[in-house]
Amino acid sequence: MGCHRRIRTTLYKGIKKTLFLLEIHEDGVSKLLSSKESLARCDIAVFVYDSSDESSWKRATELLMDVAGDGEDTSYEVPCLIVAAKDDLDSFPMAIQNSTRVSQDMGIEAPIPISSKLSDFNNIFRRIVNAAEHPHLSIPETEAGRSRKQYHRLINRSLMVVSAYHVYAARKNASS
Repeated sequence: MGCHRRIRTTLYKGIKKTLFLLEIHEDGVSKLLSSKESLARCDIAVFVYDSSDESSWKRATELLMDVAGDGEDTSYEVPCLIVAAKDDLDSFPMAIQNSTRVSQDMGIEAPIPISSKLSDFNNIFRRIVNAAEHPHLSIPETEAGRSRKQYHRLINRSLMVVSAYHVYAARKNASS
């Protein structure tokens, strides 16, 4: 399915963490999602795209939507990060607007820029660990997932109103 990597990184105040990464190529994602509980084993999903290639961005967001939708359907929601690789190259036109829109729409942070030429990998590892330690801050939400949550909130409020009315009616009848 992919290759395993083990990376040690030093975080705030000298605390050391070890990341175990499993690289899953894009053609392996559908295989991974074919199992209903496959996301239960994931602490975080990181989607890496070539920031100079619009088709790479589109594929990364499609995969992000697949993972987010699968997480909403199975209740195994996984925190997600997007990484913009090759940050030293010119981005494709509309890159910043597209990435900002997708990030805001899904409620996750904007893509994290990295460049192997600039060798700033410690930042990305810190961000991955931080997202894994605080998963609720990085769980993407699709439009369908938002609608489903709003529907459930509406139903719950309606049930609370009906329950309150029954309590009121019962007390009124008891006092009469």
